[in-house]
Amino acid sequence: MRILLLHCVALFASLATTAHAEDGGIKFRVHTIKADSTYSASAVFDVNRDGKLDIVSGGWWYEAPKWKRHFLREVEEIRGRFDGYSNLPIDVNGDGWLDLVSANYRSSKLYWIEHPGKKLGPWTTHEVAKPGPMETARLVDVDGDGRLDVLPNGVRFAAWWEIGEKNGKWTRHELPTEVAGHGIGFGDINGDGRGDIVSVNGWLEAPVDRRRERWRWHPEFQLHRDGSVPMLVFDVDSDGDNDIVWSAAHHTGLHWLEQVTPKAESQIPAREWRFHTIDTSWSQAHSLLLGDLNNDGKPEVIAGKRYMGHDGRDPGEYNPMIVAAYSFQPKSKTFRRDIISNGWKAGFGLDPKLVDLDGDGDLDLIGPGRSGLYWFENLLKNAGSVATAEKSTKLPTYDDHAKLLHYHSNGNQTQPVKTPADWAHRRQHILAHMQMVMGHLPDPSLRVPLDVKVLEEVTTEKYVRQKVTFASEPGDRVPAYLLIPRNLKAQAPAMLCLHQTTGIGKGEPAGLGGRPTLHYAHELANRGYVCIVPDYPSFGDYQYDFAQWRKSYISGSMKAIWNNLRAVDLLESLREVDKARIGCIGHSLGGHNSLFTSVFDLRIRAVVTSCGFTAFHHYYGGKLKGWTSNRYMPRINDLYGNDPDRVPFDFYEIIAALAPRGVFVNAPLEDSNFDVGGVRKVIAEASKVYELVGTKENLRAVYPDSKHDFPDAVRKDAYDWLDQQLK
Repeated sequence: MRILLLHCVALFASLATTAHAEDGGIKFRVHTIKADSTYSASAVFDVNRDGKLDIVSGGWWYEAPKWKRHFLREVEEIRGRFDGYSNLPIDVNGDGWLDLVSANYRSSKLYWIEHPGKKLGPWTTHEVAKPGPMETARLVDVDGDGRLDVLPNGVRFAAWWEIGEKNGKWTRHELPTEVAGHGIGFGDINGDGRGDIVSVNGWLEAPVDRRRERWRWHPEFQLHRDGSVPMLVFDVDSDGDNDIVWSAAHHTGLHWLEQVTPKAESQIPAREWRFHTIDTSWSQAHSLLLGDLNNDGKPEVIAGKRYMGHDGRDPGEYNPMIVAAYSFQPKSKTFRRDIISNGWKAGFGLDPKLVDLDGDGDLDLIGPGRSGLYWFENLLKNAGSVATAEKSTKLPTYDDHAKLLHYHSNGNQTQPVKTPADWAHRRQHILAHMQMVMGHLPDPSLRVPLDVKVLEEVTTEKYVRQKVTFASEPGDRVPAYLLIPRNLKAQAPAMLCLHQTTGIGKGEPAGLGGRPTLHYAHELANRGYVCIVPDYPSFGDYQYDFAQWRKSYISGSMKAIWNNLRAVDLLESLREVDKARIGCIGHSLGGHNSLFTSVFDLRIRAVVTSCGFTAFHHYYGGKLKGWTSNRYMPRINDLYGNDPDRVPFDFYEIIAALAPRGVFVNAPLEDSNFDVGGVRKVIAEASKVYELVGTKENLRAVYPDSKHDFPDAVRKDAYDWLDQQLK
């Protein structure tokens, strides 16, 4: 089936190549074109007709091969941003020279920039329309006439523009407004040979006459409200129908929607869409590309982190930049991730490009953005230089985990933490140190389809309780309860609810036994939250042999973290759930696992931890044996001798690593497991980080006069706090 891309790959290179990488890997070298460039869009074409591909970004073009910079135009700056959200190369006026088209958010303008011709002087800007804010735009053949059209992602309007072949006349064609919003894609959904338009809430079916006839709206799915531009439409699993790949552009996660179409033998009466998660280890992937990076004839999904899209207000904006390629694995229906760049300032802005820039037979990447302009050189055809592209850095150590407002740079040089960007360095070290003890967080290759099985369903007064199992990875299924409120009129917030150390596992939070003070999933479902309650490995119905899985997981803690991430995947797959309003709650075992999980999952916006931690030196006087069974973290004993001075992380850092997200702590005065004095010290130090990032009010601790419990008044306080955070 024909693949329809939302970027102009056809101008530069073909997906139909035959050479193969020797090891199947994908290796790149990053070149800095202009480190202080802050333009968000780019284009690649031969500007001066010397036979070499040049780079255009914002007010300048860069001449190959030395990348000499030449003035192009003055770009209007609006509230600190340049008004150039796309650089789409197309010959608008038919003079044989490629011009540029730009669709913009802050000015609300659609305009084109005229190539000056042989003289190569300043380019001229021509306003086409001012239709309203646009995230950006892409070139696609909307009407199937063989010429590219302009499809903007209008926030509050929906239309496409046709450019006259001979006279350069712009004609606006209206679309149903259901497709307006954040996120747009183009491709043939129903197999009729016509390009349809995809949004986060459904798709528009193209009529025979795309200019004059009405497009039909199909509200068949409800994805993240901040979808990527573009959303990719192609046949991911090679089953003969096109699927959809998108990212949460201002949040966390790369996902795909599998289209399952009716077939004679399938018993499927109508089209189905199955939600799958690809990767949630990083955030802010605003723009996606699709292309064959290793010349194996199969396209990779390419995603890059956007730098400071909302000036630090979105999850993970200060975290390190990353660009990665994802290859579909048919047998497991998962994706293999290849890191193209990690830790540099290099990423993707709003309009990256995919092109064989150096003409060596493989596809390179151009990444513009507020952190600079970069060329990612594909080393498929230049494998001899791969080693020079790889650098290793030794992980720094910290002697006092309570001292949070400093970090160690390369060479273990101590630097003060004065800004949220400084804190991001320390936070990355915290995650790395946690993984030294717990083991590495699994990569996307384990993210198999959830394959949810409903074993039992019970209707209560206010919610439906389903007993389910879901696949967390190949060969393992997690038992859980799913509580869905009845009579929802809109998408609801959701909670991951983690149980304490108890034989009935998930049954206690679900209200089916145990202590009434720990029935928090039941109580939250009654308040309108969708809740999932998974069993911790070896509790409840979850038979789990830690020794058998030791090669895969060196700690039960990391296995539980992974299962919990997959439980959040399940929540995101539900139409009833608002994907931007997910929290986590737990008591005791569930209390610290709610923290561990949330550190590794930015999708969790608020955390309630009850009787879940104290500083390691305050845990039974620094005797850490209780943390060291196979269920938890055996390396604390095996590598660090149960010595809190040697363990490479502590709860000061874990709480601080959650900033700026909301954390509610229940720490009873008489808790015999987790000394309240240590909790107070943790909160005092972590609050300094919360103050640094400007959300001191998001860290709240209460100290009730009770034992190791979650008292009624505190639970009500916690639920009211969750309502403020998530409703």
